[in-house]
Amino acid sequence: MTPLLTADNLVKQYPVRGGMFAEKRILTAVAGIDLELYPGETLGLAGESGCGKSTVARLLTGLTPPTSGSIKYEGRELARMSKSELAQYRKEVQMVFQDPFSSLNPRMRVAEILGEPLEIHRIGDAAGRRDKVAELLTRVGLSPEHMMRFPHEFSGGQRQRIGIARALAVSPRLIIADEPVSALDLSIQAQIINLLQDVKKDLGLSFLFITHDLSVLRHLSDRVAIMYLGRIVETGSRDQVLDRPLHPYTEALLSAIPSIDPGKRTRHVIAKGELPSPVAPPSGCPFHPRCPYAQPVCSEQRPELLEKVPGQRAACHFSEEIFLKETK
Repeated sequence: MTPLLTADNLVKQYPVRGGMFAEKRILTAVAGIDLELYPGETLGLAGESGCGKSTVARLLTGLTPPTSGSIKYEGRELARMSKSELAQYRKEVQMVFQDPFSSLNPRMRVAEILGEPLEIHRIGDAAGRRDKVAELLTRVGLSPEHMMRFPHEFSGGQRQRIGIARALAVSPRLIIADEPVSALDLSIQAQIINLLQDVKKDLGLSFLFITHDLSVLRHLSDRVAIMYLGRIVETGSRDQVLDRPLHPYTEALLSAIPSIDPGKRTRHVIAKGELPSPVAPPSGCPFHPRCPYAQPVCSEQRPELLEKVPGQRAACHFSEEIFLKETK
């Protein structure tokens, strides 16, 4: 199957200055990642806060230009699209932002918020747009009677439903959801996750779902990519990555998930220290200063993201010795 969206060696860097006379340094938010997302699938992108997940979302939606590398949509490179092709791309690739409190204009009524993308893309007339707004509100579990309210009149979960409705307004093919439930209460998180699952099933959408919560990915994702310090360190199907990780960082993330099953025995691994600065990343494997299995070669050579078993890739020198030997 041909990928819907592809990122090839994608890099995003920002200049950083500590003061007027300080030497300029470079912050590498995304350090050369490769991603493929196929029609109709949900790809989960997970990692700690600060690893570059949100930057990836902004790069893929075209909100931020990459420093180098390429993004292709149905084989066409984003940087080489014409103005009309780019407008179509922005219509077909929509984003749901993390914070529903800041992603909605407080001075606009819901009817204006949901009608704006329809007007920008010249979809329907005024009466048709009003009907479409009512339909969108119903789709996300709100009442059409709410369309004349302002965002501050809604709860956090309701605001995120409005954000999802705005993304659905122009009939996209792909939605990039950047931690859409992290700012919500647990009970509301479940409602939003169920809504996203229903939307995907009913409309046949593709999703890139970004989160730091691996338990959420188990419910939503078909495939999973784990990100650390601007790099993808493991990819595979949901069950492969979450049930049999091949990278120590993935293992550490899974170890942090509490289990209510007293009979379930898991190997608990704790990542040492803090996430290194992307301004001065470690040499070799970026995870080696925190890795309980690190050897001298880990600080000298950066491991490539290689296929260790069919369909599952990991960037670790010792995946075979640490993980795969236990399954043989």
